Amino acid sequence: MATTTEVIEAATAKKLDLLDHDVPRFAVRAILAGVYLTLATAFAAVAGQIVNGVAPGMGAIVFALFFGIGLFAIVILGAELATGNMMFLSYSATNRRVSWGKAITLVAVTTFFNLVGAVAVAWLMSQSAKLGHVPPTHFMATTAAAKVAKAPWGLLCEGILANFVVNMALLGAAKAQDYISKFFTIVFILAIFVGLSFEHVIANFSLMSMTMFSVNPWPEGFTLGTVLLNWLIVFIGNFIGGGLLIGALYAWLNRSKTSYAD
Repeated sequence: MATTTEVIEAATAKKLDLLDHDVPRFAVRAILAGVYLTLATAFAAVAGQIVNGVAPGMGAIVFALFFGIGLFAIVILGAELATGNMMFLSYSATNRRVSWGKAITLVAVTTFFNLVGAVAVAWLMSQSAKLGHVPPTHFMATTAAAKVAKAPWGLLCEGILANFVVNMALLGAAKAQDYISKFFTIVFILAIFVGLSFEHVIANFSLMSMTMFSVNPWPEGFTLGTVLLNWLIVFIGNFIGGGLLIGALYAWLNRSKTSYAD
């Protein structure tokens, strides 16, 4: 079985090679990640709304359990997710396989194209019968409004925690040997951050883009300014949580000269 370092550095090398030599295909893979996550987020939000109508308060649990389908699709279909790349590139940068400047550049490019994918599919879904006319009382809208209402310090801390959990799932999935193991690793670990309402910037691209296009009128406090501020602060928190506290930390742990290495 390959070690964690071998798995991560092989994946990082592929990502860097694609970015350096075929930017259009790297961009499309990043766009697809935004699409997959937004489709899964929409499905989870609609399911949460239905369940809330039957059992008030249970919609959040359903949303948390279904949300992970998006990340599972990203992993098995080879798309590029910025918050996962934070971990992969920080791991390799800590091991001096790539410069920090190059690592941050790849993450920034991935983030931009994740946003493109999220916005594009959110607009398409806003033209559909299911999501064309969503009231501000819908589970999707109230969840988005609650996120933009959080204070900056809370957003930063929840951003750290969210991507720490996401990369727990990705690190575990990278070591899993089959799709079934990857599915259960990702879906149930990811439910931790979603169920606790922590903040993930790409998930927020999805949820807030859908709210912008589908909800009329927008929920109270939900404005372009509050959305952009949320994205900025959460991005920083996600980089700390997934990039430094998982990626860089595990790189340091696995540089031990003892036999205790993953």
